[in-house]
Amino acid sequence: MVTFALAVYVLVFAAAAASDLVRYEIPNALSVALVAAFLPFASALALPVAAEHLLAALSVLVLTALCFAFGLMGGGDAKLLAAAALWMGWHNLLPFILLTTLAGACLGMALLALRRVLPSASESGRWYSRLLRPREGVPYGVAISGAALALLPRVTAALH
Repeated sequence: MVTFALAVYVLVFAAAAASDLVRYEIPNALSVALVAAFLPFASALALPVAAEHLLAALSVLVLTALCFAFGLMGGGDAKLLAAAALWMGWHNLLPFILLTTLAGACLGMALLALRRVLPSASESGRWYSRLLRPREGVPYGVAISGAALALLPRVTAALH
């Protein structure tokens, strides 16, 4: 069951990144799937460790809900971050947040550069047109997912 949970982890983060990149939307079902897939993973953890993972997720959910309420982040990003924090636990939370921030900054800078270099591409009607619009946001689900996938070896290390 743990292998199935880890496969869901990989597939959900890949789907979240693709969805946010193309549609600027992270479906709620993906965050729910991450939480559900954590249950068999948690069963392989010591109870205090599983509880720490839950507290990390609840803490991130409260903080990201506040950020959403103040218009600082999208709701899909907030839910995906909290679901990812469930998998990270306290032990991996700081590296995860740092890696997400760095990936988001790189993605944002790349989009700013592309928007200046390819201004006409924002009106091409292609899937990437929205990404290149001057005042459009950054699909942060890509950064969140990239960080979560990069930290998968650290996540699985919690099993040992």
